[in-house]
Amino acid sequence: MYRVLIADDEELELKAMHFFLERNYPEAVLLPDAQDGTQVVETVTKENPELLILDIEMPGLNGLQALTILRERGYEGHVIVKTAYGKFTYAKDALHLHADAYLLKPVRKSELKEHMDEVLSKIEAERKQDTGRENKREFTSGFILSLCFAKEGSQCLSDAGKIKRLSQEAAGKLSLFCDFTICPAEGNVLPILIYTSSAMDEEGYRKLSLDVEEMMSQICRTVFGMAPEMKAGFLIADIEERLPRQLQLQGQGADKAGEQGNAGEQGNAASGSLHLQRAVQYIGEHYIENISLEDIAEHTKLSTSYLSHLFRQELHKNFVDYLTEVRMEQARVLIDQGIDNVNVLAEKVGYQYASYFCRQFKKYTGMTVGEYKRRK
Repeated sequence: MYRVLIADDEELELKAMHFFLERNYPEAVLLPDAQDGTQVVETVTKENPELLILDIEMPGLNGLQALTILRERGYEGHVIVKTAYGKFTYAKDALHLHADAYLLKPVRKSELKEHMDEVLSKIEAERKQDTGRENKREFTSGFILSLCFAKEGSQCLSDAGKIKRLSQEAAGKLSLFCDFTICPAEGNVLPILIYTSSAMDEEGYRKLSLDVEEMMSQICRTVFGMAPEMKAGFLIADIEERLPRQLQLQGQGADKAGEQGNAGEQGNAASGSLHLQRAVQYIGEHYIENISLEDIAEHTKLSTSYLSHLFRQELHKNFVDYLTEVRMEQARVLIDQGIDNVNVLAEKVGYQYASYFCRQFKKYTGMTVGEYKRRK
């Protein structure tokens, strides 16, 4: 569902628009109509509709004057402008105010529907980008499961294709009752972090570890053609805080200690930093493209879950937030260089839609593009 405000001072035009929208777009929530520019400003400021269908010639403030005020206040919704006056200056001003369409009355139904469909596709794409952001779960309990392969079978751990398949198979079987992170192999040991969103007592821990061991044994037989010995340990409480420490410990094994253990910790931490450096470099070179965490995981030969953990552990933010930061900082540079056309800026920093870029820019800087340019 999405909210729509129709702004027009002609009753017949309002009735026709209501009939058209109710018949063709039943998912639209129609806000109370606005019949002058002042009402447009008040309603949009209060309701922030996803779509504004705006007539230009209205009493008091005209439609373009109202839209100018709204854009200056940071309104980033989609706008279809319609008018009975074919003035070039109207079309130019509407374009400058980032209107999605400029239509001359009487508007043909087919033309209106074409532009409505296009706008709704943009809204849907923007929503997917928003909901695609990582919804971080709070993990409170977990343990480390070490898959210990016989020496002659350990070479399979260097096969990136098989590790990827292992991750895919595990995701299909484990995701219903726990989350997991496959860590980089250390010799003939492949550590896997198992964690849940609810606290476990000792009995719950034992049951979960047995279930996971049985499933991973079956998965390993399928992927590697053998079942490694499995050791579960390190029952974890408040895993979000202690996860970095557990990742350091995973390289040691339960029986390592002293200097050998310290060396294992340092080596594993350095390995994680090196992987993250490669990920950050890839983002710096490809931020203009439609890249995902999966793309970077494939480039770095890591699982998405482990890569996501590295971002949170070392950069204290998730992948999406880091990518947004890179894009917004580049947008700042471009604006300082004199580029202030939001369509150009959006394209140059990796956004398909200027309206979505504008929302992200204001969220990141606290200012619209125009305000940022005038800040000095």
